Amino acid sequence: MPKFDLKTIIFMSMLLTFMLSMLLAITRGHHKEVNGPGYWAVGNLVIGLGMVLVLMQLDATKMVFLPGMALIGAGLSLFINGIQAFIGRKPDHRIPVVVFVLLAIVDAYFMLTQHDVRSAVVLGAIVFAAIFLYCARLTFSRDEGVVGNLYWIASSLYLLLAILMIGRAAYATHVDIAVFDSFAAWPVNAYTFMLGAVSQFFISSLFVLMLSYKLAQNLESIATIDGLTGVLNRRGLEDAALKMQDICKRINLSMAVLLIDIDHFKKVNDQYGHLCGDDVLRHLAKVIAAILRSSDVLGRYGGEEFCVFLPNTTESDAIGLAERIRSGIEESPLKINKASIKTTVSIGVADSVRAGYDFKGLVATADSAMYSAKNSGRNRVMSYTQITRDTKLEL
Repeated sequence: MPKFDLKTIIFMSMLLTFMLSMLLAITRGHHKEVNGPGYWAVGNLVIGLGMVLVLMQLDATKMVFLPGMALIGAGLSLFINGIQAFIGRKPDHRIPVVVFVLLAIVDAYFMLTQHDVRSAVVLGAIVFAAIFLYCARLTFSRDEGVVGNLYWIASSLYLLLAILMIGRAAYATHVDIAVFDSFAAWPVNAYTFMLGAVSQFFISSLFVLMLSYKLAQNLESIATIDGLTGVLNRRGLEDAALKMQDICKRINLSMAVLLIDIDHFKKVNDQYGHLCGDDVLRHLAKVIAAILRSSDVLGRYGGEEFCVFLPNTTESDAIGLAERIRSGIEESPLKINKASIKTTVSIGVADSVRAGYDFKGLVATADSAMYSAKNSGRNRVMSYTQITRDTKLEL
């Protein structure tokens, strides 16, 4: 079995953690809108400081208490906070404090009072294993795609680190007690620090990759989300409709579209102001979204027009849903201060059976039906079939 110099490994690990801390701090400085990297940067810095104290402890003429392992544990716990923040949870800032105090008490008691290094090593390894297991649980993901795979790799690495710590504790329990008389020469220390540092480097690199991918997703979201209402904008709507079209066409399912236009919206802006008009648009988007199914796609098609694509839906089914939207909006006035702004909508309905799957063709037929609803008195639902039947009757 090859021998590794513990001091060299700790020194190299310490430099690596400081470099990772700088990298994550720079990342945090450039992307302050994303939570998580700040905790990881501070965590690596604390781990590096802990390694400095461990080196000082090894160089001491006799075993003394320095809270190096406690600092390393606190730094690893800050990674828990970073993961919590990154995945959208509220970080529990008590965890690093509890871990630091616990490890400091364990080391001080068994090293200074009991002179029992074995127990300090075993208990410390168990605490580290618990930290890594919790990190593995937080990064365990059922998501698919690039981010899901990165989470899986991070979770697997944390699980391996937990197994490494459990193995360290088990080995320390059964090894000859004389090993701890020259603790720095114990080979397990060198292997533990080396594997731990390498794993931590890869985990930090994974977090940077996840951050980059998340930022790319945010930029894509900005490009496809309407900033006022929070629903898809026209570009995002068209992209989603094309994906829906491919699926429905492939398995021969019908799809329908609703084109929703606010009646007399100009009067709302003239009477209450454009800011209130914006509130009306946001309000209507929420009302519509609450009525739709999870598979339906809602977007803002134009100024006061909303568009809804409905998979596996016939025109008759879409008419029923459109009627619920129409009545839901009519019965849900927007209340601002003491004013109650009541709005109605005209809705045009079309489906792929009569208009085909083409995005422009579907929207154009729904648009014709919507204008027919407006010309017929507004606050009503009209389908493409209805207007074509009425046209034939007139002829």
